Amino acid sequence: MPTINPPVITLPYEDNPLNGPIYPTFVPKTSDGNEIAGIRLPELTVPLATYTGRALRAGVYANDGCEGSGQYIPFAKTKAERKASGDPRKSVEERYDSIEKYQNEVVRAINKLVKDRFLLCEDTDAIESRLLQAGVNAGILPRKNGPMLPAPDEIKACKEDRDSDDD
Repeated sequence: MPTINPPVITLPYEDNPLNGPIYPTFVPKTSDGNEIAGIRLPELTVPLATYTGRALRAGVYANDGCEGSGQYIPFAKTKAERKASGDPRKSVEERYDSIEKYQNEVVRAINKLVKDRFLLCEDTDAIESRLLQAGVNAGILPRKNGPMLPAPDEIKACKEDRDSDDD
């Protein structure tokens, strides 16, 4: 319990034993700016952007109360675009060389969430369709010999669940 409020601060205030121990600040580990811990949604497992849970802002927008709003920072579409902007994160083109590869990774991520019981089977088709369209919008090229792939019935955890219900 503080006995003097506001407390008396002895300069320099940084790392001065007279002011007490430094209060540690912990931040999560990230990959491409996306947090690694927690439930890994498909958007984070197969990313097209960096999603942050915070939005520190500068200039006239500083301290406007929107710090907890988060941000969506898309990856560059191509390697050339990424290099021109100086972005250290891989571009969409460098991550996913085809819509088929992206779709397989999306299906794998969705399947894991269903298997771990974080996602319902009836939600998987809509999520997959949304993410496939987001991939195309982000620059992943659709197949050259036809339209975008339909959502496959490959969510194994849902298929296994349906098979066990039939028994």
